[in-house]
Amino acid sequence: MLPLTIFEKYMLLDDSLAYPMDSFRFLRFSGKLDIDLFELSILSVIRFHPLLSSVIRYDSRLGYVWENFDNPVFIRRVNLPDLSCIPTPERIDIFNEAGFKVYIFDGGEVGSSALFQFHHTVSDGLGEMNLLADILTDYDARINGKTPQENPRNVDLSLLKFRGSSGLTLGKYFRYFIDTAFTTNQLLFRNPSPLLPCAKCKLDEPDVEYYRSISRELLLQETVDYFSFAKLRKVTVNDLLIRDLFLSMNNCRKLWGNSDGGWLRVSMPMSLRTELHERMPASNNVTMVFLDRRGRSCSDTTTLLRGINRETNWIKQAEQKHVLLLSLNICNLLPGGIGRMLRMRECRATAVLSNLGRVFELLPVLRRSDGRLIIGKTVLEDVEASPPIRYGTLISASVLTYAGRLRLILRYDAKNMTQNQADQLLQSYINNIISVR
Repeated sequence: MLPLTIFEKYMLLDDSLAYPMDSFRFLRFSGKLDIDLFELSILSVIRFHPLLSSVIRYDSRLGYVWENFDNPVFIRRVNLPDLSCIPTPERIDIFNEAGFKVYIFDGGEVGSSALFQFHHTVSDGLGEMNLLADILTDYDARINGKTPQENPRNVDLSLLKFRGSSGLTLGKYFRYFIDTAFTTNQLLFRNPSPLLPCAKCKLDEPDVEYYRSISRELLLQETVDYFSFAKLRKVTVNDLLIRDLFLSMNNCRKLWGNSDGGWLRVSMPMSLRTELHERMPASNNVTMVFLDRRGRSCSDTTTLLRGINRETNWIKQAEQKHVLLLSLNICNLLPGGIGRMLRMRECRATAVLSNLGRVFELLPVLRRSDGRLIIGKTVLEDVEASPPIRYGTLISASVLTYAGRLRLILRYDAKNMTQNQADQLLQSYINNIISVR
């Protein structure tokens, strides 16, 4: 039995019926998958990722622990002629079922698609994408009559005991003590505001439409221009994405008549991965960092970008990735623990922004002239990803680059935001990106 890390416990206690801590990965194929072989590839690959086949139990000595779950992996086939209408999956109950499910949709002549559902205690986004890459590679080999690699990435199960390790030492802690104290103060005493007023939250009421998302893909030239602009301004693409998200949120907040004027906060995953984690099974090796801005800071786009670039550089140099984990460990020792801390704050971030970078770029499979992968007798047309949302955090934006094109996926809280408002926000985000300045 492996005890949960502090970040896994955070994800577990933030889970609820109203706001499931489930993330999704969606693949759409043109052409028909051989579903039997695709299932075989899934089962073959996940043998090396034990947390995907585990449940969580409470142990009186160790607290929350991972325990192997002997039931078969949840893989469901669904005939779905209209692949644009994917039904909302049921929430994962991590205490009674494994935190990994797969839905394979057979659209007949339309094509096929697969939806991978993860409970966020199981793995971070990069671990999930690596897993999917291995499944696609395994399936491509099988469908082409080849023998797939037995253990993709030479995964070493013994490394799971190091998951979530951040590399923090006492020396680093004291070296950045003042910076860390500043960030801790920001998290404890600065209250971010949601984009829209939120209805009173009832966490024990199930949400049957909790997986609502929209997406857009940029043209190849638009993507090239955006990346080139970041290079010209000597900032990262992530800096630009943060800047343009702040601009879009501030514009839409005004458009919707929300005159709150409070802090806008973007929460971002930050990897803890080192060489130690390269051969580790799918797991959480991530933390979160936070950037705050007032609406008035969004009036000058150049100044805003410059400030974000300075802050993200400082976050990296001053090791601010450790602050959330330190704060959670401290909260865990206080009366009520992390659960009490979570209940005290109704809105902990205005939005989540997760940038997965260039996905499936190194897969050893054939590619079409436009860069899309040829997987057996199908073409992988689209890739989408969406992290969980929480009460008060009405949107989680996921960004990835596939076949040279930037795709933005916006998951939104349908209880507090209409689809029209989500469309407006995403379109504003796209407009800011394609008119980089």
